[in-house]
This record gives sequence, structure tokens and C-alpha cells, in this order.
Amino acid sequence: MFDVSGKCAFITGGTSGIGLATAERLAAAGARVVIVGRRDEGTKIADRIGGHFIRADLCLADELTSSIEQAHQTLGPLDIVFNNAGLENTGPTIEEADAVEFERVLELNLKAPYSVIHHVAPRMSDGGSIINNASVAGMLQLPGYSQYSASKAALISLTKSAAIELAPRRIRVNAVCPGSIWSDMLPEDHPEVTVAKTLCPLERIGEAAEVAALVHFLASDDARYITGTAIPVDGGISAGFGLPVMEKVLT
Repeated sequence: MFDVSGKCAFITGGTSGIGLATAERLAAAGARVVIVGRRDEGTKIADRIGGHFIRADLCLADELTSSIEQAHQTLGPLDIVFNNAGLENTGPTIEEADAVEFERVLELNLKAPYSVIHHVAPRMSDGGSIINNASVAGMLQLPGYSQYSASKAALISLTKSAAIELAPRRIRVNAVCPGSIWSDMLPEDHPEVTVAKTLCPLERIGEAAEVAALVHFLASDDARYITGTAIPVDGGISAGFGLPVMEKVLT
């Protein structure tokens, strides 16, 4: 079940959080894994899981294309691509937000995944799988999330377009849409923690491994008839409000 043994996987932002949890899971399942990131300890992390590390800043075009070429030279044709790298900038409203910061968000959250798909597709095996890490914030909005939500909503749209265009080669393209997940981007003192626990029908924050499990499925041939989807991993937030929220509103 969810067999990825022998498959070649390229994971951006693979040195921490959801990216690392996915790299660990795929490597343990027998995949050959390359992780891309900027952390100095990337090589040590990759060695620990039996993978390879490529240091690259995906906002720099030369480094992005070089990382894909290096991965292709190291592994051969790629079977799995996980566009995971991204940044969070929640807080300022549209009135307060900075245009330069918005460009920075778009650069990593949208333009980089677009460029990865553009450059990686010719180096992928037919029947491969591309998974984009979007967000439930791309499906619903909260005050102070405008730039982040816009970038993730656009990534979901890109996912659907790529799924249609790459379908003739049976390359599937899907998005996972995490809710609030414990990570470096969401420490315990982050204001989102209280909001998420309150709104989430399951009344808790998610774990990176729970997102990695969905990525593993989508990367496998078990998901060979699934493409163009955006699947929430959010404890039910995108489905609606749970009883605790309704009780608070009514009282």
C-alpha cells in the first residue's frame, strides 16, 4: 500500500516541518530522496534519512534551475516532486500591508513552485506525481491573511492548470492544503494557535506527519486516478464550525 519504493523524489523546503516529515516518510518507504533548502545543517539532515541535500535559494532563478538539474543528475528521471517551500506573513491587513513584502511572499509561495514545475516536467518520468503545498488559507479567508491567502489560492489554481496540461503524460498534479500545523512557522506562542484550536472541529493543531501521510498517498500509484485536487488537512476547519464555536456564539 502506498508503494514508493525505488521512486525518485525532489522535495523543496525539506530540512524542517512538513518537508522534512515528508522526506523522512518517503525515504523510510524506500524512495530515493533529494531535499532542497538553505539551512547549513541540510547535509547532516539528508545523511540521517539516507537522502541527498542540495543547498539552494528558490527565489534565485539560477539556484532553482541548478537544484533541479543536480537532482536529475543524482537520481535520474524524477517520479515525485513536492513543492513545499514557502513563507508565512500573516498579521497586517490590506491597508497596513507592505507591497515589497507581498512581492516576497509571491516569489516563494507562487513563482517558485511555478518555476519548479516548468523546469522539472521535462525531467520527470511519465506517470509521475507533483504535489504542491498550498493551505486551507487559500480556500477561506481571515483578517490579516490577505497576502498569504492570495498566494496560496493562486497556487491551488496553478495546481489545476498544471494537472490538465500534464495529463497526457499521466503526470498527476495535486495540492495539499494544511490548516494550522506545528512547525517553525507556528510556534506555541503564535496568535494563530488559540484561534485555530477554537475554530477547529477537532480542537487541536495538526502534526507535520499527518500532512506527510497525505503526500505519501498522492505520490504513490494508489492515487493514480487523482489529479487536479486541493485536499484540506485541517481538522475540519474548511468544513464549518464545530459545536464549541456554536456554543460560544449562542452564549
